[in-house]
Amino acid sequence: MIATTREEYAVKALIYIASKEIRKASISEIAEKNSISFAYILRICSLLRQHGILTSEKGRSGGYILKKDPSTISLFDIIEAVGRKSVEIKCNYGAKHDTPCYQSECISMSAWNTIREKTDELYKEIKLSDLIGSKNAT
Repeated sequence: MIATTREEYAVKALIYIASKEIRKASISEIAEKNSISFAYILRICSLLRQHGILTSEKGRSGGYILKKDPSTISLFDIIEAVGRKSVEIKCNYGAKHDTPCYQSECISMSAWNTIREKTDELYKEIKLSDLIGSKNAT
């Protein structure tokens, strides 16, 4: 699976916030410390807030705060929050060979579906707490 930029930045932002002692950071801080566009990380954090992973505080000392413990947030939750439900299977065999390709007749589709299911299971097992390094982001 290839992670999208949105997924990569969501994980980066959450690792950054979770690594901080107070588990809170402003959008400008996240953008600056992780070399991410302010507007793009604002959109990503908004999606994470809509999916209950982050909460926000307004005002001078406001920012985004982890709503849940990092040990309860899976990599699958993060990927799903920013727009993808599962690993995507893209097979363009039929297009390359100018022949119709039907999933119901595809001899490899069953294998790809098994791979997708196993990958989803793995992503559900990997928690944000597993991704946090020993170095604090304070």
